[in-house]
Amino acid sequence: MLKLLKFLNDKLTWLMNLLMVVLMSLMTVFVVAQVIFRYVLMKPLSWSEELAGYLFSGVFFFGAVLLYRESRHINMSLLVESIKSRFARQLVVVAAHLCSFFFLAVMVWYSFPMAMMILEFDSVSPSMEWLKLGYVFMIVPAASVLGLVVMLEVILESLVKLKESRS
Repeated sequence: MLKLLKFLNDKLTWLMNLLMVVLMSLMTVFVVAQVIFRYVLMKPLSWSEELAGYLFSGVFFFGAVLLYRESRHINMSLLVESIKSRFARQLVVVAAHLCSFFFLAVMVWYSFPMAMMILEFDSVSPSMEWLKLGYVFMIVPAASVLGLVVMLEVILESLVKLKESRS
């Protein structure tokens, strides 16, 4: 099962890296366009700053998933590294991953219905009437689901390390 998850997560990681490049590139283009329109052409755009903020939300949530898989996400490494016993240290890591998994499950459980409700309200962005805010809010459950898939791999790998540290 771990090999299948690694294969799946490798593909997801590739897609999310591509998504990061697209989101960051678009965000940069819109911010530069806003600067040019505001200070050079003296005709500020009403929508570019807002759209850049929405893109940044995607970068934030999907980037967190990528960082967690690579073990580069913020963590309490000082606490974990201070534990002398290799088994106890690995047990704390597994517990932390399980807490993260639970947190992501709660995020999906509550954020998906909220995003669907916002979609049903037909709420639109203040400066971009073509953009339904429900789609922006859908970033949270989508990234959380991807995070759950990544977390399964991380938890299984941690359990394998825990088993190895016991022997």
